[in-house]
Amino acid sequence: MNYSDFNTVFGSGCFVWSGEKVHRVFLPSVLFTAEQRMKKAYPDALSGCDSFGDIVAAELSASAKGDPSVFSLRFLDFGTISNFRKTVLYSLMDVSRGDTIFYGKLAAKAGYSAAGRAVGNVMSTNPFPLIIPCHRVIRADGAAGSYQGGTAMKMYLLEVESDRK
Repeated sequence: MNYSDFNTVFGSGCFVWSGEKVHRVFLPSVLFTAEQRMKKAYPDALSGCDSFGDIVAAELSASAKGDPSVFSLRFLDFGTISNFRKTVLYSLMDVSRGDTIFYGKLAAKAGYSAAGRAVGNVMSTNPFPLIIPCHRVIRADGAAGSYQGGTAMKMYLLEVESDRK
């Protein structure tokens, strides 16, 4: 396993990959750096980059600025993710840049109309933030809700995506 950093306006994020599969993306947060969180989850990951890592870092940096991403889902490692979680994450990919969706609406879109809370849990543990845009999911009352990179980062991403729609 390898890991590398990428830039956000809120600090450095990092991602873990092997071969041509991304296993996890970590965003900076108020309490811990992305690298601290990554090291806890992947203590044996080695720092380094190759051409695939360079492409992923560039895509994640662009997404963190609100730019459109062209990252293919085929490069994501969904190996240990349940079918329910995969269905929800895939359903989220239909939500366009600059748009938002309520947790309950995403649950219905994924075919689980009574699973709004469960969808919230899927979003809070999304292993691929920025690539799978969980920041686009908001509460039914219009409030932002939580985000792995913090509420300020979520609001920033929603604003810049809306401006560049």
